[in-house]
Amino acid sequence: MQPGLVAEVSADTAVDRGGVYWPPARYVRMRRDATVDDVPRFGGGSAATAG
Repeated sequence: MQPGLVAEVSADTAVDRGGVYWPPARYVRMRRDATVDDVPRFGGGSAATAG
């Protein structure tokens, strides 16, 4: 199955003492101006980008 939609999320890489990511990732909005080909796969980019 191929992905078909792009969503923007807000996330942080902070980890608490128990090994849990904090704060959790949150949905921001659908990105109708972007296609799945515009987004690097997880682990495929060298750095996070902001828009």
